[in-house]
Amino acid sequence: MHDINVEYWKDYDGLQRAKHNILRRYLGGWFPILSSWSGRVLYIDCNAGRGKHDTGEDGSPIIALKCLINHNLRNKILNKSEVSFLFFENNELNANILQSEINQLGQLPEKISCSLMCDDYQKQLSERLDSLEKTGGKLSPTFAFIDPYGYSISMELLNHLLSFKHCELFINFMYRYVDMAMHDKSKASNMDELFGTYLWQELLDIEDADERLTKTIRLFSDQLHAGYVTPIVMRGERNQPKYVLIHAANALKARETMKEAIWSAIPDGSFTAYERDNPGQLVLLTPEPELKPLEDIIWKNFHGKSVRMEEIYEVVDSTLYLRKHVHKIIKNYLDKDRVTAKGYTGRFAFSNNPIIEFPAELF
Repeated sequence: MHDINVEYWKDYDGLQRAKHNILRRYLGGWFPILSSWSGRVLYIDCNAGRGKHDTGEDGSPIIALKCLINHNLRNKILNKSEVSFLFFENNELNANILQSEINQLGQLPEKISCSLMCDDYQKQLSERLDSLEKTGGKLSPTFAFIDPYGYSISMELLNHLLSFKHCELFINFMYRYVDMAMHDKSKASNMDELFGTYLWQELLDIEDADERLTKTIRLFSDQLHAGYVTPIVMRGERNQPKYVLIHAANALKARETMKEAIWSAIPDGSFTAYERDNPGQLVLLTPEPELKPLEDIIWKNFHGKSVRMEEIYEVVDSTLYLRKHVHKIIKNYLDKDRVTAKGYTGRFAFSNNPIIEFPAELF
């Protein structure tokens, strides 16, 4: 699609704010992780756009560049790694505007490079990945932000990227357009390419809107060759699902870092953002996460057992909750003598991997 999507750049709503906050917070944690590696690191933005909204807010490529340029650990990161930014924008007008925004950042620090290609990202990436495989080369640790104007995404390309070690994806799954296209017979081949399977046709018989959303995202996620897939639902007017951000990675650390970013941007733990949210609204009270579902999971798995914290972490890591949430629950139980802790020396600390004894019956 070559639509310059002018309307998108005229405004800046709660969904754009949430998406960029998640990206900014994630990269703030992602770049330091890379400081322990030596070599080259790659950030890819597959539909980079203009780089700035008419209202003055930065777009994703400028956010990514500034996140590293202004990072308080930048020198440590660049001491061991070179960071390359690769931006694709196939509309010439958008690309020229973006290049101007990049130029306004001034000369980039040493060991940071930036390339902008006015070309189709799928064609270019496919050719580069094929070339790497033929020569036995390796893809640098990569974060690829795939934010299309529509639903033109190839599951084959996504999994080709994920086949390389240390490559992760942040995908904007344009659900509203996909949901309409699935019901258009002329778009069947597009849906086959998007999902990488014919099973999407089974979704057409689901009348309940929420159930169809859940199963659509589950089907798409199941086709990704990633050990960890984390979705964030973005709802527009009248709370209708507009699109879904999907993080796909094969490293637990990447999954944990993304969950941290999402909880920071959406502190109620709903993993849902709303277009009506006012980007300039002052929030006086941060919503407390609802931990009852996590408590239920813990008791279901561990009642009547004595287990190390590492075993509890394995269960928590498979959920959308963070380890700090289970720490809060266990600490509360210990304070109220509902569970006991043993198997550690010195002062109690979760980092000592203590044994937690759960009673057989739920109090």
